[in-house]
Amino acid sequence: MMTKYLSVLLLLVGGLTFSCQSKQGANATGADENAAPLAGTSQALAFQPQSVVRRQENCPGDSCATVDLQYLVARGGPTPLRDSLNQYVQDFLLRLQLTNNPDADLSPQENAAEAVATVFLQEQAAFRKEFPDAGARAGWYLKVAMEPVHQTPALVSLQLQSEGYSGGAHGYAVTTLQSFDSTGHALRLHELVPDTVQLRKLVEQEFRNVRQLGAESFEQQGFYTQNGHLPFPQNAALTPKGLLLYYNAYQVNAYAFGPTQLLLPYAQINQLLAPRFRPQP
Repeated sequence: MMTKYLSVLLLLVGGLTFSCQSKQGANATGADENAAPLAGTSQALAFQPQSVVRRQENCPGDSCATVDLQYLVARGGPTPLRDSLNQYVQDFLLRLQLTNNPDADLSPQENAAEAVATVFLQEQAAFRKEFPDAGARAGWYLKVAMEPVHQTPALVSLQLQSEGYSGGAHGYAVTTLQSFDSTGHALRLHELVPDTVQLRKLVEQEFRNVRQLGAESFEQQGFYTQNGHLPFPQNAALTPKGLLLYYNAYQVNAYAFGPTQLLLPYAQINQLLAPRFRPQP
């Protein structure tokens, strides 16, 4: 089941008898301690950690399903940016349902984390009822972690990680990177780096370095290509050290190859960046 629907989750980026525990963090945290307030506000944007933690009851051994959703709520900052960040997080949580159900209801919820936890445990209970002999293999889990990785007057970057298991040969782990400008617009890679021709050269060069590949074509070495080139990663964000790029498993190769993370430092890409996103001296 997991393998069947994981590609849907990657493309969209991304109960019954159980106990419930929800916790809310008391302290707001920002991405960079010395980050200046974003333009248009006297109050700096900050992030408050929230969590929904649940464990199913009345299940044998280690077959109980567990949910641990650690997510963020934006506070302060310009209203359009704050609203965009919070909507993005809620949408990310709701899309987790696509792993087990490509027809899941993704309409806005009052609390997406609570809704997702409820549905996940309901689905696991239904699975155990249909396959009572599944034993430990029925021990589903779903985990989410989020953090702001960069914050400047022009840009905010988030990293969102989800992992889980809901049957099948193996679980999954997906990393999502996203930068937003000060208006709340979710930036695409070409908006961060307009010169995509030069960017592609750097990406392919660094990919070869990280993967320790030979001079043969990517296709000959088992990677998916588009017109002979690696596709750009679906996940990219600016960080304090440079442009972080992330290929999740299945995006450019088989699951067994695992994910690939690339970092292009500012010294290498500064002149390629859109001027408004270049580090200020």
